[in-house]
Amino acid sequence: MLEFIPFFVFLACLFMVYALYLITSRTSEAKRTILKERLADAIRSSVHSKDLEVQLVRRELLSEIPWVNRVMLGIQVTSQMKKMIDQAASEVTVMRLILFSLTAGVLAFLAVSMISTSYLMMFFFAIVATALPFVHILAKRRKRLNKFLQLLPDALDLMSRGLSAGHAFTEALQMVSTEMPEPIASEFRKTYDEQNLGLSLKLALENMVERVPLLDLRMCVTAVLIQRETGGNLSELLEKVAHTIRERFKIMEDLKTMTLSSRWSAWLLCALPIFLAVYVTLMNPGYMDVMWRDPRGHWLLAIAAIMQILGMLMVQKIMRIKI
Repeated sequence: MLEFIPFFVFLACLFMVYALYLITSRTSEAKRTILKERLADAIRSSVHSKDLEVQLVRRELLSEIPWVNRVMLGIQVTSQMKKMIDQAASEVTVMRLILFSLTAGVLAFLAVSMISTSYLMMFFFAIVATALPFVHILAKRRKRLNKFLQLLPDALDLMSRGLSAGHAFTEALQMVSTEMPEPIASEFRKTYDEQNLGLSLKLALENMVERVPLLDLRMCVTAVLIQRETGGNLSELLEKVAHTIRERFKIMEDLKTMTLSSRWSAWLLCALPIFLAVYVTLMNPGYMDVMWRDPRGHWLLAIAAIMQILGMLMVQKIMRIKI
């Protein structure tokens, strides 16, 4: 029981630090809530719209603590992390993401230290636990961008029909923001609001491309901007762009079908060493005992894990075909 005392002391200190952090950020959170309610009332009274979504918190907010936010604004890496969080449509701030990541890493380090004396194993699991929050954000970002890409052809068709019916391009943007599901509706709504509040249409569309870094969307925006300078039938142009995007989808599906067996073979080869290590450990524990308990075995396992990860990344890069 005595060996668990340092762990309990660490947990107590950790909760005290987190409670201090919540108390420090509570004041700024309450001020933003009050200001958001006032701004929503003012906008509702001016435009008589109950469905208008008000975004008060600036996109540059990296932490609820003002002085920490000012320090992090000057760091380029935190700005990139903020952009990644925004693209994932997550409500967490950069500071909280970093705190969650560091907390997970420290707890994993202490948990492994309870069952092993190898610092290599401790640091390995600590690094894995530290990366998990970022992996979660990246997975949400990828899922949201893929859903946006799937809805983009339908949105372009809707805009094309609206333009054919005599609506302006800005009204077509508003139609997408009200008729299409998320996440494409919110992005087009932001673009419509930006140009409606005085920003030029070119800058509003470029901001949308920056928020949603997809090649298909960039191609669509480039075609629209060229058409506004040279002239032409914008409705027909959007229809052709939607048809091009759908044809890309068909080619990608055909490639996935033709390479299905090869991709499964590659992943099976990547999983084979892990499966054999677990199988041999369960069937003959004494044979693999030296790998799990001896420090030299830990180094061999670490080298094998690094080579395995590099091999999986290389296989994934080979299988990723750009069209």
